[in-house]
Amino acid sequence: MPGRSDSRANSFRWTGPGSIHILERGMLVMTRRRSPLGFRTADERFVSAAQICEVCREGDSVRVDLRDGEFFQFWTGNPAAAGTIVRLLPTTRTIEYEGAAGEPTPPSRPLLSLQRRRRARRRLLSVAILAGLVAVGVLLVTDIALRRAPAPVATPAVVATSPPVSTAVSAQPQARRDEVTSVLAEIRHFDERMDGLRAQYRTASLALQWGQMSRDDFTAGINKWFVPQWRALYRELAAKPHDDDSLTSLVRKRLIAATLGWERGLQDYADGLRTNEYDAVVAAFGRMSDGNESRRDAWRIVERAEFNLAPTSSTPRRP
Repeated sequence: MPGRSDSRANSFRWTGPGSIHILERGMLVMTRRRSPLGFRTADERFVSAAQICEVCREGDSVRVDLRDGEFFQFWTGNPAAAGTIVRLLPTTRTIEYEGAAGEPTPPSRPLLSLQRRRRARRRLLSVAILAGLVAVGVLLVTDIALRRAPAPVATPAVVATSPPVSTAVSAQPQARRDEVTSVLAEIRHFDERMDGLRAQYRTASLALQWGQMSRDDFTAGINKWFVPQWRALYRELAAKPHDDDSLTSLVRKRLIAATLGWERGLQDYADGLRTNEYDAVVAAFGRMSDGNESRRDAWRIVERAEFNLAPTSSTPRRP
C-alpha cells in the first residue's frame, strides 16, 4: 500500500510502500522507517486489537488511532480495498465516508517532492554543521580553562612497594608470528562463511518485508536452512581446541559466541513471528547484534596481536 513520507501521516516515521497482514488478534504492519538523519530501515510492528481505539476511512484512505496516542494512515489506491480492510480489522469503532457514485478513483498519494527532500537535507546538513561548531567551541573553551587552572600540588605518600602486576598478558597473550598468521587465516575463513550466511538472511528478510515471501515460508526457511547452517558452523568451531589462554583459543571463543548469537537469535525470531510476540522478536535482534559484536571482538584481538609483532606493518582488513 503506497504511503507518505510526511510525519503527519503517522507517528512512527514510516515512509514509502508497505504491507499489512490482518490477523485474528490484531494486525501486522511491515514497512520502512525513516530515522531523524534520513536513513531508512525496515520496521515491523504488531498492533493488537486491544490497542486499536478508532478506525476512520475516507475513500481509499484509512487512519488507525491507537489508545496510547499513536496513529498511522495509509492509502490503498482503491476505496473498495480500503473498505474491505476496515471490515476485516478486529475493532467495532469505525467511521467510513464514501465518495460520489460517479466519482473516479483518486490516484495514490505522491511521495515527497524532490524539492522538499532537498530542503530537508539542507536543514539536516545545517544542523550537523551547527552541532560540529558548538562541539569545537566547547573543546576550545575547556582546553583554555584547563591550561589556566593551577596545577595541583602532589603530596607524597608512603606506599608499600611490590612488584608490578601486568594485566596485559591475560587480556592479550603473547603470540609468535606463525601463530598470528595461522589465526588470521582461520578467522578470514570463518568470516567469509559468516558473511555468506548473513547475506542470505538479509535477502530473505527483505523478501518478507516487501511481501515477496510469506511469514510461514520465512519461518520454515529459518528452521530448515539458516539455523542448521549456523549450528554446523558452531560445531565445527567447538570441535577445535579452545580451552587455554592462547591467541588461537581466544579468537575461537569469540567466533563460537558469534555463531551461538546468530543461531539462537534466528530461532527466537522464527518463534516470535509464529506466535506474534513482539518482545521475543526484539530480543532475537539483540542476540544477533551480540553475535556481530563477538565477531568484531575476534578481529580486534588479531589486530592487537599483529600490532605487537610489527608496529609498523599494516593491520588486517576488518569486515
